[in-house]
Amino acid sequence: MTIAEALRKTRNEAGKSQEFMAFELGVTRRTILNWENGVSDPSVVQTITWFKLVNKNPIPFLLQSIYPDMDKISPKDDDSKILASLMQLINDLPAEGIRQLMYLFFGNHGSSPRAVLQMITAHLQTPMKDRIAHGQLVATNYEIAKRTGTLAHPDYIQPDTDYLNAAIASAKDAVEKKAAEYSSVR
Repeated sequence: MTIAEALRKTRNEAGKSQEFMAFELGVTRRTILNWENGVSDPSVVQTITWFKLVNKNPIPFLLQSIYPDMDKISPKDDDSKILASLMQLINDLPAEGIRQLMYLFFGNHGSSPRAVLQMITAHLQTPMKDRIAHGQLVATNYEIAKRTGTLAHPDYIQPDTDYLNAAIASAKDAVEKKAAEYSSVR
């Protein structure tokens, strides 16, 4: 799916008019038409604002435009196809993201890689409102451990707490709006 297709699709699904989007984004209706037809592209800020206006998480759409075959991946696919997609994502991660993945799986934190995956999978299968509560607890416990000097591994990679707190706030907002998803992009 191209960005143009994603813009058109999400606007239509949200029941928003091109006029509404133009007004909210401070552009002309013609600009919206051009974006939706792929004639021109919105800026990153305009794209993020667009997805907020239609109450959609931009990440899946942006990933689809970067990795067009990703939306064709399903848990039932051949392992080699899934592995190739995963390797592409890993290759495109910034160094910090790779370090975080390595810490999740190989950090000296006392949990096996499989246990970490099971915990994350279980967490993501719970309703969003419950994930918010868990996220708040984790963020609070981390901050307390950091302030009291009791982090398990203070010399290892640390979370981006500003991003974590923004994600929690975005998730709360999504739950209040009865949205199925949220994003925290910065």
